[in-house]
Amino acid sequence: MRRNGTTSSGRQRWRCIHCRASSTGDGGNARGNAEFHAFLAWATGRMTLAQAAAMLGVSPRTFFRRIQWCWHVRPEIPRPASPCHAVEADGTYVPYGWCLLVAIDAADGTPAAFQWCDTESRAAYTRLFSGLPAPRMLVTDGGAGCAAAAADTWKGTRIQRCLVHVLRNTRADLTGRPRTDAGKDLLRLARKLVKIRDADAAAAWLSLPDDWHTRYADVIGQRTTARDDPGNPKARAGRTWWWTHARLRRAYYRFIRLQRDGTLFAFCEPAAAGVVPSTTNRLEGGVNADIKRVLDAHRGLTEEHMKRVCEWVLYMKTHDPDPGTFITAASGETGKPPTASTGLPAGSIQEAAPGVDAYESGFGIRKGWAGRTR
Repeated sequence: MRRNGTTSSGRQRWRCIHCRASSTGDGGNARGNAEFHAFLAWATGRMTLAQAAAMLGVSPRTFFRRIQWCWHVRPEIPRPASPCHAVEADGTYVPYGWCLLVAIDAADGTPAAFQWCDTESRAAYTRLFSGLPAPRMLVTDGGAGCAAAAADTWKGTRIQRCLVHVLRNTRADLTGRPRTDAGKDLLRLARKLVKIRDADAAAAWLSLPDDWHTRYADVIGQRTTARDDPGNPKARAGRTWWWTHARLRRAYYRFIRLQRDGTLFAFCEPAAAGVVPSTTNRLEGGVNADIKRVLDAHRGLTEEHMKRVCEWVLYMKTHDPDPGTFITAASGETGKPPTASTGLPAGSIQEAAPGVDAYESGFGIRKGWAGRTR
């Protein structure tokens, strides 16, 4: 740790020479600060326990024992004081069945809020958005829960559908190598979509789906009847007919629906040009991917430890992170957990109830051979 100026109130600020994290913790408690910042360097990076232990000059087992109190320090993402021009929101799934919803400022990728949930539902996104001021634009992957929550929470916010996800959805319908000419041409349209950067290119692209429909209207209009294919599961389910090229129709009409809803090229509008991104790449590549890489490097964490690691990765991406401020009185000003009257960490031994003699009730420390005798 070394001195790093002072805060506006005159309190000494300290910076870790290893992880570069800044805090206003008590500089006199060098051991506690060193443990906490070594914990952060390990938890938010990809170093091994041995490498992190070397920062403290101890063995990996000793390092893991000394940082146990750090798991109880939980960060909180500072909420933006003013509305972001554009927000990107998405969820990433992590071990133990959890989904981490993250919202970032699209301008610089700074995390604005996060929410733990089991699935990307309307209620989960509503909880995520409720603490944020309404932005002008929301960039999303097209999940129904996200769009519904935005409509409930942010009445005047426009939606921009992530164009990369539109391409992915189209590829999922047509496969990466369509066999029909109609499928090949439609996939080419989707690939051109992600290269659009301005209103002129968007206007030129909008005529392409109409041209495609003119050529292949008879293809997507073909029907199959139950009489033609009686062994089809749809026929056995009681249906009399169905679209022969249902996936092709779905991929085409997705373009039409997004164009009609105004979510395909909202980023090209004059008020959003050059400010609103057309994809959620900054969120997925700059935040979610980092979380996955850190969890991959620290496989085997318990459920609570896994969640804490994710939260610290997010917090350290905020503006001017100051992790030392989260060391509350519960963990002690010195960075140590509170102790009981025995001098041991609270919770490490079972305490006797008031008025009960510890040794008479069997709570005392026993010594001697505890095995069986023959």
